[in-house]
Amino acid sequence: QILSFKAPDGDGHALESTAARAGQGKFDARASIRCTQRKGQPMGQCDAGVARDAGGTATVIVTRPDGRTRAIFFEKGRAVSADLSQADGSQHFWATKKGDLYLIEAANERYVIPEALVFGG
Repeated sequence: QILSFKAPDGDGHALESTAARAGQGKFDARASIRCTQRKGQPMGQCDAGVARDAGGTATVIVTRPDGRTRAIFFEKGRAVSADLSQADGSQHFWATKKGDLYLIEAANERYVIPEALVFGG
């Protein structure tokens, strides 16, 4: 479920949540990140876009080599989940941070996301 953030901005418009903005392609930044679609595959490159809010809340949309996308959700600077379903074959999600890199496993996929993509900078 995508929720809207209802705090008005300076113009009185409702601000949208990061997930809603990312889903509409309204990104604050784009980058190329390291990724792989299957365990055992070497890491390649995937395009990624991010919609950010203050305090480390962000939604990163990764476009995989097969053209499909994966959303990864961050709260307070922590990777907390991805848009996994039974169709992915697994709903396994694991994330850790090493230095300024988030190392993420979502189903059989792996992603390396720089902290700067999540926070800006």
